[in-house]
Amino acid sequence: MDIRQQPRESGASDLMGIKHIPVDEGREPEAPAGVAEALPGPEVSPGRWHSVTVLSSQTNAAEHNTVLEKSFQELVRYYRHSSVGRRCLGIVHRMNTPLQVLSFQLDLLEQKALEELDLLAETLPAATDPLVTLNHYRQVKFSQLRRELNRLQGMARTLALQGLYEDAQEKFPLDISQLCRQELDLYQDDPFFKHQVTGEFLFQDNLPLFSGYYIDFSQSFRNLIDNSLEAMAGTERRQLTVITACRDRRFMLRIGDTGAGIPPVDLPRIFQAFFTTKQTPGGDRAGLGLFMVRRLLAPYQAEIRVDSNSGGTWVTVTFPLT
Repeated sequence: MDIRQQPRESGASDLMGIKHIPVDEGREPEAPAGVAEALPGPEVSPGRWHSVTVLSSQTNAAEHNTVLEKSFQELVRYYRHSSVGRRCLGIVHRMNTPLQVLSFQLDLLEQKALEELDLLAETLPAATDPLVTLNHYRQVKFSQLRRELNRLQGMARTLALQGLYEDAQEKFPLDISQLCRQELDLYQDDPFFKHQVTGEFLFQDNLPLFSGYYIDFSQSFRNLIDNSLEAMAGTERRQLTVITACRDRRFMLRIGDTGAGIPPVDLPRIFQAFFTTKQTPGGDRAGLGLFMVRRLLAPYQAEIRVDSNSGGTWVTVTFPLT
C-alpha cells in the first residue's frame, strides 16, 4: 500500500509538534522587531512570501512523551559531537604537513650535531670537552623530541585511519584483536585510564577475518569500555580486562571490570533505551550504551551476556564466523 494513500492518524503530527504551526497565505514580509535599517532579505525583495514562525522555547507535544523527548535530546547531542568530530578529523589531516616539516627539520639538526661532533674531535681534546658535553646534551634532547614527534605522527595516522574506516560505506575484512588494540591506543589520552586503571589485555593473534562495518564494532567496543571505566570511578581496585578469542567457530570479545557491579533487579533492564543508574555532574546519563551495542551488533547475530556482582562486571560478546 502506498504510504500516501494511508489514512492520517490523528495526533501523529501533534506528537511532532508541527500540526498547529500557522503558515500565512502570502504577504510582504516585515522587518524583524528592533531592526530599523533595511538589510538584505525578503523584506527588500519584490513579491509575496509564505512564512512560518516558531519560538525555540515553544512547548510541543513531544515534551509530554518522555521517550521521544529523550530521543530528540540524544539526536541534538549526536549532532554536536558529530560536528566536533568532523572538525577534529580535519585538524588531524592538516596536522600531517607541519608534523612532516618538523620531522624534516629535526633530521637536519641531528645531522648537523653529528657533523659538529666530528669537527670537535679534530681539535685539541682539552679545549673541546665542554663543547662535546653540550653537543651530547643536544643530541639527548633531539632524541626526546624525536620520540614525541613519532608519537604525535602515530596518533595522527591512527585517528585518520579510524575516520576512514568508520566512514566506510561498505563492509570489509576486520580483525577483532587489531580493532581492540587500535581503540585502546586512543584511550591513552584519558588520564583516568592511563594513570588509575590497571589493564590486562589478552588478544589472540591470527584470528580469522570477518566481514563487517568498522564503526559497528568500534562504537560497541567504546561503549563497553566507557561503561567499565565509569563503573570503576569510585572503587579502590581498578582493573580492566579485555580478551579476544575464537572458540567453536565463534568470535569472543570479553570485557571485565572491578567496578561496583549491577544490582540484580536492574539486570533485566540494562538493554532498554534510556535506562541508566549512573549519575554525572551534568545529570543522568543517556542510557543508550548497551542499547546501541545490541542494535549495532544485531546484523552479526551476536549474543551479549552480562555477568555481574558487587565486585565487578563481565560482558561477553560472541558471534559466528562468517
